[in-house]
This record gives sequence, C-alpha cells and structure tokens, in this order.
Amino acid sequence: MNEVLMIFVGSYILLSLILIPFQYRYVEQMEKMRKVNEKKGISQSEMMENMKFEEQILHANVQGSMIFFLANILATIVYKMKQRQKVAR
Repeated sequence: MNEVLMIFVGSYILLSLILIPFQYRYVEQMEKMRKVNEKKGISQSEMMENMKFEEQILHANVQGSMIFFLANILATIVYKMKQRQKVAR
C-alpha cells in the first residue's frame, strides 16, 4: 500500500513538473490581460464576464482542477520571481 502511494505521489509531482511551462504561459497571459484591462478601467470580474464561453470553461478547468494545482502554484512562483528580477534590473 505504501509503495502504491509513493508511486502515485511521485507521478503527480512528475506530471506537475512537466506542466509548469504550460501553466507559466497561462499565468503570463492572464497577467498581461489583467494589465491591459486595468488600463482600460475594466475590473477582473468584468474581464471574466466579457470572455467567450469556451474561454471561461478553459479558465475554470485550469484554475479549479486538482491535477493542475501544484503546477499552478509552481508556475506562479516562477513568474513572480522572474518579475522581481526584471524590476531589480
């Protein structure tokens, strides 16, 4: 039983590491959209309302799925670290 759990956890971590570049691009694009909409005076809730139905479903799946949970966290951390380095330059 313990071995099965270790294999499951290891597989999840490996999958999360593989998904980080994809999630990073997602986080980066959402941040760009947020900045553009912020300049236009559009709030985040209005941005979500203005999205097409398909985009809303994709966004909900990416943000809410437990499969992407660790990858989302790691990609967000990497994104914020890179942004701090850009600001420090």
